[in-house]
Order: sequence, then C-alpha cells, then structure tokens
Amino acid sequence: MWWKHVVAWGCLLGLLASACGDDDGGTRDAGGDVGEAVDAGTDAFVPPMDWPAVRPDESIEIEPGIVREVRLVPGTTPPPNPDTGDATPEELNHIQVVRFRRAGDPAPEARAIVVGMPGFLGGAGSLEGIARAVVRTGVDGAPAEFWAIDRRSNQLEDLAGMDAAEAMGDPEIAYGYYFGDDTIGGEPFGGYIGGGRLDYMSEWGLRTHVEDVHALIALVPEAERRERVFFLGHSLGASFAEAYAAWRFEDGTRGADELAGLILVDGVLGGAPITEMEYREGTMGGFIPRPGLDDIRNDGNQRYVAFPLLGIDVYSLAEISALRAELSPEEVVEDVRRDRVLATLMGLSVPRIPNLTNEAAFAAAFDDDYQPVSIIRTKLGEFTGGPVETYAGIFDGEDLLRPSDPDATYAWVDALETDPPEVTPLLNLARGFYLGRTNYAEWYFPARLSLDLAAVGGAAIPEDGYGADEGLRAFDGALDDAPILCVAAGLVPVASYDAVVPRVAGTLGEGRVHAGLGRDDARAFSIIDATDQAHLDPTIADERNPSNPVPPAVTEFLMTHTRPEGGVSVVFP
Repeated sequence: MWWKHVVAWGCLLGLLASACGDDDGGTRDAGGDVGEAVDAGTDAFVPPMDWPAVRPDESIEIEPGIVREVRLVPGTTPPPNPDTGDATPEELNHIQVVRFRRAGDPAPEARAIVVGMPGFLGGAGSLEGIARAVVRTGVDGAPAEFWAIDRRSNQLEDLAGMDAAEAMGDPEIAYGYYFGDDTIGGEPFGGYIGGGRLDYMSEWGLRTHVEDVHALIALVPEAERRERVFFLGHSLGASFAEAYAAWRFEDGTRGADELAGLILVDGVLGGAPITEMEYREGTMGGFIPRPGLDDIRNDGNQRYVAFPLLGIDVYSLAEISALRAELSPEEVVEDVRRDRVLATLMGLSVPRIPNLTNEAAFAAAFDDDYQPVSIIRTKLGEFTGGPVETYAGIFDGEDLLRPSDPDATYAWVDALETDPPEVTPLLNLARGFYLGRTNYAEWYFPARLSLDLAAVGGAAIPEDGYGADEGLRAFDGALDDAPILCVAAGLVPVASYDAVVPRVAGTLGEGRVHAGLGRDDARAFSIIDATDQAHLDPTIADERNPSNPVPPAVTEFLMTHTRPEGGVSVVFP
C-alpha cells in the first residue's frame, strides 16, 4: 500500500530540489547565538570555520531509567554487482541498531524484545516514540527492549555536521558544514554520494536485508526467540515483516519460527507479485518510473531512490530544523532554504512565508493540516500568532491550511496542549530526526529493496519462479503460524488487513503461548483502528495521550504472547 503514495512524494521532492538544491542563500555568522546565526538575507562575507570532530555518546540515558544505545551488528555479505563486479566494502556489511532498554549494568533480563523495521526512507529515529513507550511500560512490570533498525545504507550518511552540532549545542554548525564552507576536524563536507559510486548497492535487496535481520535476531538464544522476539514493521517495514515471516532460509527454517509475533503498523504486503517483465524492466508508476533490476544494476542513477531533480540536502535541512526546535523553540531564524521548502509545500511564494518560530517552522513541514503528502504527515498541534487560510493542496486538491498573514509572527501550540489534544508532541518528532548517532531519515534508500518487496506480493512465491532465481525465498506465508497485530492509521484502512488472514496459517503453531488458537480469536489476529492518526503518528507518538490506542495495544500484545516467567539477556558485539 505504501508504494502507491511514493509518486506524490517523488513529485514533491522534485519540486523541493529547486527550493533547496542551489547555493544562493544561507550565509553563516559564526559569532551569533543559536537562533541568530543564519541570516540568508545578508551579503556580508563570513570566513569559514573549522569545528572539532565530536560525536554524541553511543550510549545515553535519554530519560530516567531508559538507555538508548547505538550498536553495529555484523550482517550478511551480499554478492557483487554481477555486471560491474563491485562488491560491498566489508565495513558496510553491518546492520546498525538503536537499542532501547531499561537502565542497568549489565542490562536487566528482558521479558520481550521488539525488533522494529522502519518504513520507506525511514531510519531508526522514526520508531523513537513507540520504542520509548514499550520500554517505559514493559511487560506486566518486567523489562522489555526495543531494537530499532537502521538499514545498512544509513552507514553511508555523512553525519559529522549533525554530530558536532548536537554535541556542541549549536545547530548552525551543521548548517555551515552542509550548506557553507565550514569544516569538521579540518574536513569539508564531501557532498552527497552519487549512485555511480555505489554499484554494489544493486544487491542490497530483500535477501540482503532479511539476512541482516536474521543475524541480529541470532543474538537472542534460539530457545527464547519464539516466545520473546516480536517483529514490528511500519509502512514498507510492515511489508518487510510479512515477507520475513514467510522466508525459508537455506537450512529449512522459516522467519516465523524465530518470532513470537508480528506487528504490522500502517502497512501491508501487496497481494500478488509483479510480473517478471516488470521486475526486470521496470514499470511506470504514475509520473515517475519504478526501475527494474536491469537498470538498478547498470544505471548509476537508479541505485537508490532519487526522484527527478531531487536534492538530498532536504534531509540535512530537516535535521537542522529539528535541533533548532529543541534548543531554541521560540527563536525566529532567517533561512531562505527552509522557507523555499515551506513555500513549495504550501503553494506560496517565498516572500509570503511569515516569520516562524523554530518550533513552528519545523512543525509546518510535517503537520497533517499543512503537509500535502500523506506518507510524511503527523498530528503535531497548530499555529498560533496569526490567521490561517484553507486552500487546495498542490497534488490532489484536498483542503489544507497555511498561514495567511506574511507580516505576522507565528508560533506553535504543541499537540497535547490543543483542544482536543492531538497525538504527537513536537519534540518526539524532532528528537527522532537529530538525536544520537542516527536520524529519522534514510538518505540513500536502496531501490532494489522496494522492487523485491513488489516481487514477493502474497508471501507465497513459486520456488521455481524468477524471484527464487534472484534469491527471494518468501515461499511460506501459508505456514506463518505467529500471532499478528495490525494497526490501521492514515495510510492503510482497517479493511485492507482482511487480506492478511487468508495468506497465513489458520491457527497459532505448536510451542506458542496460545498454540491452537484460530485467527477468529483476537489473540491470534486483531486490528487496531487508529485511522484518526496520520501515517507517522503510530511510531513517533507515545502513551502520554491516553486516547492513543497504539502503545497499550502493542504492550498488551507482548504480554499476551510472551512466556510469563523468566527473561533473556543479550550481549551485543
């Protein structure tokens, strides 16, 4: 379902490239305070600065009793690109994991572990809200852990500017690094990586990512996995979770064998695979093509998702805006690059973008009342300080809001302070973008992954088909005997999950806590209706809004399907 919305996302980012891809704005005043350092309207010469190369700690106590730590786990070794012979550098054959757990040294035993796979263009930070909620609540009072995955492409991102900015408490350090001539530890920003330098990424498809996750789950003792390990996927990650459960590994075991349950959040796998011709040669997806395997392997412009005229720097800009919103929420910063993005989103000219506090500027790019693309919406609150007007959105003409007084100064009313309260506190989203040695977005999303997921629709592909020839082994969806919790939100309606039941086993399998239950029992298969939430809300919001049904449903699911005694200790490499 997620891929149907990629066309609008691609068109937006194509437009954004003209808004944030040139270099005629955003000079830096190195001596200014946070919130005053960026003045895109001045022509004054500002000499480049060299900032120390510092990084946030890999393990921090993000709130009392909860530790967030970034770990690299050895993954699989993909085959080389068969056309160029280029192989993945060994240092990239890892999966990065953000581990959320209860404080303690060593880590306390966990009653349950949730492995979380982000959605399209998403990083581990996109799961920040649900991860904290799971660890805060635990399982019937016992500790639980959440392992948020950064797919291997996140290791390609140059986060030196954001790391230094976060560690030194100055977002403008990152601005000067990514958009100016500042250096970090004497090194300039080397620019974004072109696909022509990433031949090996052609093989970063479903097989590679399944094997990476398999290696991660292998850290849990085998005897504990079926009663302790849950797989949560958001959006495209939910499609991945279904495919993983249906995967038959070379030794004959299946993904479902090592899972206590599946949690599918606002995403679902397609009902049937694309044709071999579509897989090899690609398809047209509305205004933009979806490349086939031949192009992904041969064309450097097709290795990762780069829509026409896309400027990847919009991700850096979002992270900088997030840090500004955290550190100086009520400050007003002049930033022509940011304002061009907002003008494109709202169908305005840049001069009509009013003064915005840092909170308001960041929120306006994602709030569901202002953001025209459904896959990047969340319910963050509302503007204050000036009037808003209704207008027809730039894609499908739906009613959206935008500020209507260019002379006003707009601030932001946070989600839990509106009447009625909305679901996602602004800082949840902001921290997902910048916090720690990771981020919310995936700069270099491998095109092969989405292609392969389209090729395993239905989760029961033939063993002698084209998919199997390319290493796709999602053969056994009908044998998936794990309990399943589905969350319908802004993208996937409740009825869409009805397609899941016919393609999985009819009863929970032997050895499970509730073995023998049929799918007509809510403990074996259930759907949570969160369709009043936007697409990003279920994984970035948390349990502080009592009307949010997602965190309690997830923790109840864990408690229902976890062995009630004992726990598991995991030591990361």
